[in-house]
Amino acid sequence: MSTAISYERTENLSNLRSAIGIFGVHPLSSRRDIITVTKDFVDYLIVERNSSPNTIEAYKGDLQDLVDHIGNQDVDQITMTQLRSFLKSQTILNGASTVGRKLSAVRSFLDFCLREGLISINHAKPLKAPQRQQRLPRHETLGGIDKLLKAPDNSVLGLRDRAILEVMYSAGLRVSELVGLNDDDIDLEAGTVRVIGKGDRQRLSHLGEQAKSALTAWFSVRDTEGAVYTNYQGGRLSVRSIQKLVDKYTAKVGLGKLTPHALRHSMASHLLDNGADIRSVQEMLGHQSITSTQIYTHITMTHLASVHQQFHPRG
Repeated sequence: MSTAISYERTENLSNLRSAIGIFGVHPLSSRRDIITVTKDFVDYLIVERNSSPNTIEAYKGDLQDLVDHIGNQDVDQITMTQLRSFLKSQTILNGASTVGRKLSAVRSFLDFCLREGLISINHAKPLKAPQRQQRLPRHETLGGIDKLLKAPDNSVLGLRDRAILEVMYSAGLRVSELVGLNDDDIDLEAGTVRVIGKGDRQRLSHLGEQAKSALTAWFSVRDTEGAVYTNYQGGRLSVRSIQKLVDKYTAKVGLGKLTPHALRHSMASHLLDNGADIRSVQEMLGHQSITSTQIYTHITMTHLASVHQQFHPRG
C-alpha cells in the first residue's frame, strides 16, 4: 500500500525555511525522503509560485506515482535509471501529454531539491517525454456556425444564450474567460471586452456588430447586474452550464458534438482563412507563444488542400 502525499495550505513559509531562504543550501527538515520534501515543495508552489489548485493537485499525484514506483527514498538517492523506468511505466499506462506533465512535475520537484541543496544534480533534466501526436482542433464551417448562432429563440433565456454564443465566437473566448465576465468588462460603444486569461493576463478582445447587438438585447431583459451571464436564479453561470447550452443548440441544428472551445477554434480558423495575419490572431486569442496559434495555419492548409483536390483540374 502506498503512502499518500497530503498537504495543508501555508500562507507563510517562515516557519518552514531557515533564515537563508528558499535558495539556500540547508535542508528544510532532518528528513530528505520524497514525501517529506514534497510537502515543502507544495508550500513553495502555493506561496512562491502562486500555482493553481489544479496544478498543485496534478503535481501531487504525479509525485505520488513516482513514490509508488521507486519507493519513498531519500531524494539524493534518486537515479536516472529509476526515472527512466518510471517514465517507461507511465508511458504504458497514460497518453503522451500525461507522461509529459509527469516528467515536468518531477523536473520541477528535483529543481526545487537542487536549489535547496538536497541533491547535487537533477537527473530528470536530460530525459525527454514521448512525442505527442498533434491533433487538429475541431472547428466548424461558416455555415455551421451561422446555424448555431441563429438557433436560440427570442425568449429571455434565448436572448442570453445568443449573447453567449455570439461573444464566444466573435471574441474567441475560452469558456472560463466567458463565465468570468462582469458588466464593467464590456464596452459596447468601443466594441471591446476586457478578458482575464491564463496566468491572470489581461487582454482586450473585439466584439463584432452581431455580438454587440446580442449583448444589447440580453442586457435589456435581464434582472440582475454584475456578472454578464447569469442563470434563472441570478447566479453566475458555470463552465458546465455553458457546455450543456452548446450541446443543446448543436443538437438542435444537427451539428453533432461540438465543444464550447470549438467556437474559439472556429473563430481563429475563419480569420486566417479570410486573410488575417497570424500575429493578430495570436493577440486576439491571448496566446503567449506564437507556437500555440500556428496550429490553426495547419487547419487552413488542410482546408486549402481539400479545395485543391476537389476543384483543380489535375487535383
